[in-house]
Amino acid sequence: AQAGFPAVPQYRPASLCAMKVALCLAVAACGGRVSVCMLPEHSSKVSFLQRRGDPKLVEPYYQKKLEEYKNSTDAKPLPYDGYFEVGCYSDNTPESMILTAGKEEKVSPKQCFNFCRDKPLVRFFGLTLGRQCYCTPYPTVGGGNGGCTRQCEGDGNFMCGGDSMSSIYEMHRCGDVTEVATKDKLAAEELVSKVKFFAGRADYVVRALTEAGKSIDVSDVRKRVFALASTLEELRSDVMLKAGDVEEKLGPLDTALSAFSADAATAEMMKAVEDAQADLLMFVAAMEDADNKLQTYWTEHSLDSMMAFRSIDSKALGSAEELAKDLSSDVLFLPPKVKRELGSEIDSSEFTYVVVGKNNLASLFQVYNMSNPIDGRPTLNSWGSFKKWATKECHQMCMMTPGCVGGNALGARNDETDAGAHGDIFAFTCNLKGDVQRVEMSKSGGSGLLVTGFLFGSYHSLHSKDISFNTANVLN
Repeated sequence: AQAGFPAVPQYRPASLCAMKVALCLAVAACGGRVSVCMLPEHSSKVSFLQRRGDPKLVEPYYQKKLEEYKNSTDAKPLPYDGYFEVGCYSDNTPESMILTAGKEEKVSPKQCFNFCRDKPLVRFFGLTLGRQCYCTPYPTVGGGNGGCTRQCEGDGNFMCGGDSMSSIYEMHRCGDVTEVATKDKLAAEELVSKVKFFAGRADYVVRALTEAGKSIDVSDVRKRVFALASTLEELRSDVMLKAGDVEEKLGPLDTALSAFSADAATAEMMKAVEDAQADLLMFVAAMEDADNKLQTYWTEHSLDSMMAFRSIDSKALGSAEELAKDLSSDVLFLPPKVKRELGSEIDSSEFTYVVVGKNNLASLFQVYNMSNPIDGRPTLNSWGSFKKWATKECHQMCMMTPGCVGGNALGARNDETDAGAHGDIFAFTCNLKGDVQRVEMSKSGGSGLLVTGFLFGSYHSLHSKDISFNTANVLN
């Protein structure tokens, strides 16, 4: 998960306190925090982990303390803000020491915790029969048969005791409800920013491929370009939709945090923060899932990834020396007969060149920001140099791809509005071919388009009789 997000927590967001409470189960050192390994103050004999005797031993003590609590004018303890499972036990605690939840809600550990968290002198809660919740100062372990095999009616992911057994949980106070929720909120905001930035990069590719596709007369090549753009747009749109959902859920958490009073926190305040936090995390998980799908598709079709795999130096290909090299033996390859048809007065920059074949080896895309190129990219200062560099990358990628004999570099530059806001951002796709049947040529579709191709001369010399060049749209 990105930006430090855990999966939706089993009980409450993981915290240092939760780890300390778990640790104290083993070492009996919890820094004053309530734990099953700490004995009640009145007698070591009432530790439920050790005791198997008569529960009447402590019942009068409990009733006395409960009466004192009700009559006291001292500030009441803050509600518990966390819990963890102790285990499955037969609990013989007297009914007079138990508070039983009503049947308004179907039970689950979370539901039972919310019922018990602010009850006086209560430290534990239990679940039994799959449908009953109760609170108790401590469980009284006794005999019993079977295990905790009843699924909770309110959440089938948990067991809520058995026919004669109870799933016992202990509650604790960490005092970090708002701290953890605030961290999750900030992490969510940061993650939203990151996924929207990446979705923005995908948007440049979608628009560039869409514009390039409009200028391609070859139906199968155009369909392939549009299909690539369509899939990317579908994934990108889903990320943006999920990011919007997360942004909406930030508001209720903000409200709950603002209403929270650390000195006079109530169970309702805590629950409001926890519910808004859990709701936010649920939508964050959905956003992460959508972003992972976009990232996966991007990686599978990323020219950067494939060039790194093939050990191709993108930056070196953009050097002045490399850009000045003549690739006419492959790029815009024309046999002598076709050159004579076109005549010397027609410049190659005046027409598009699309290689057509049945065996499509790969369709890879890339984004380039002229104002702020990322590490490993060359610094280019014009649309013309970008077109040369993009074509060289596709050509080099084809040379390093087994079975590749030609291909196309198809893309566009961003519009003027985006140029003013983000600088000159270009995007293109490399369409690599395992065979070539024909080359379609047309008059150039516009100054902001990249629609060019290459055909290895060595391949043409072996298959010249099977490859046709359509120049009619250039000459007319």
